[in-house]
Amino acid sequence: MEQRIEIINNWNLQKVFNQLENGNMKIPRFQRGYVWERSKIVKLLNSIQSQYPIGSFFVWEAGKEYKNFCREIKDLNLPEEPESNYYSFILDGQQRITSLYVALKGKTINKTDYSSICYNVEKKIFHIPRLKNESHNIPAWKLFHTQEYGNILTDYAIHDRENGTKYSEVWRDCQQIFSDYPISIIKTLKMELDEVVTIFERINQGGKRLSLFDLVHASAWSPSFDLRDKIKTFNSEPNVKAFGGVENEVFIQSLSLNAFGDCKNKNQLNLTAEICEEYWIKTTEAIRLSLDFVKIFGVKFIGYLPYNAFLPILQFYYFKSGKKSIATNHFNYIENWFWTATFSARFSSSSLTKMKDDADWISNLSQNILEENVFGVSLTIKELTKVNMQTKSVIKNGVICLMALENPKDFDNSILVTLDKSNIAKSNGKENHHFFPYSLRDKFGTTVKGINALLNFALISGRLNRKISNDFPSDYLAEYAAQNQNLEVDLASHFISLAALEAAQNNNFELFINERAKTILPKIIEKVKVGEFSELDNEIIEENIE
Repeated sequence: MEQRIEIINNWNLQKVFNQLENGNMKIPRFQRGYVWERSKIVKLLNSIQSQYPIGSFFVWEAGKEYKNFCREIKDLNLPEEPESNYYSFILDGQQRITSLYVALKGKTINKTDYSSICYNVEKKIFHIPRLKNESHNIPAWKLFHTQEYGNILTDYAIHDRENGTKYSEVWRDCQQIFSDYPISIIKTLKMELDEVVTIFERINQGGKRLSLFDLVHASAWSPSFDLRDKIKTFNSEPNVKAFGGVENEVFIQSLSLNAFGDCKNKNQLNLTAEICEEYWIKTTEAIRLSLDFVKIFGVKFIGYLPYNAFLPILQFYYFKSGKKSIATNHFNYIENWFWTATFSARFSSSSLTKMKDDADWISNLSQNILEENVFGVSLTIKELTKVNMQTKSVIKNGVICLMALENPKDFDNSILVTLDKSNIAKSNGKENHHFFPYSLRDKFGTTVKGINALLNFALISGRLNRKISNDFPSDYLAEYAAQNQNLEVDLASHFISLAALEAAQNNNFELFINERAKTILPKIIEKVKVGEFSELDNEIIEENIE
């Protein structure tokens, strides 16, 4: 079997520095910027001085086709082209390596002078001197500068003879420790990028998680095209910003679908700057049209969207058809797909494979090949009552969309509620629109989890929510009944039936939740009637997390 990983234990710091200075060892573009402060570097140097382990360095050996994968630190003035025929990308340990390099080479980065880090031969420690006239502080960079190291050694040999000290020995020992300090390198051999990512995530669980977008951004970067900057500009457009913006993954999945007809990880990693630039304008226009389209399903704000996966698939319709709107004879097919995909939790597993299937279907639809793409739904009243506002549940978002489609009204004055991010973005915050107030949960015989049930949530204005404050439903409903003759109609716009109203008037929390579920479930069944619907007893809702 061919060896695909190599552990090298015979490197030292000078070998690492040589690899940096000949352009072979590179920092990949997705890695964090160089941010270590000098005090943290001092601790690292003292660890080496004490001969403590500082961890291994994970390196991915890749060919020159990954040139655009490099992130150069201009202040270091390192060569861009490698001396060898490959790059050694530092996937784990780049901050440690860069920190050691700037300290032991006396570099300045972002106006921070790391040559001020010194080794004190009297105290035998690395530190940053507070006083300029403090004795026996030697800039750390002189350890690896042959001439300066020798000059210091000679001066202290004379000093030791005259003063009976042993500072030259301390200086020599320190240099020897740093010269001989073993560096452990874990090198991957002949691996594809997605395999390297898997390895990195497993050995670096304590650090920053490496996202697929980070990798795509790095490999698809060029001086004329920066994907992250392009997305930032797109999300700053007034209409997009008001909608809540679009996640990075939507763009790379969309670009991959449009360029390759598939958005699996491998395809996304094959995106280049040239491909992204070629498809960018048409793709972003298709995404804009998709954002407008999903509003038809009650997605008033990005937080309402059941799955981000819907956007790449919908934009594929516009991209393939070249149309600015959904054809009339295609609308019902897409509507049925949207609701059945939502309430069947279609993308809760193997999402990229299913996205490919759905993209193929919608591509055919754009070419007038009319085929249903619907999915069976299993949902019970019991399951619906257990959906929680603090759980990231696709069922929760689907129900919120249904609530939005009812054009809910404030039930004290019958005014239509303006639906935007203020009505849902703070669903886990202090201003939840609880029908039964959160602070009175003990009075209603329920728990924190119970009071945060989706079915205790109403899309009302912040004004009305503050007005209700901590009042019992029996109290505020009596007040609103006296001033609003349309109370029952207004409550119906929130899926609150007469039976649920009666339960609320009696402050019966559990009965209210169940009666409201009895009203919402038929609405769900109506939306997914094209699919197979069966009421099963197994409880699946809490697992339906995107």
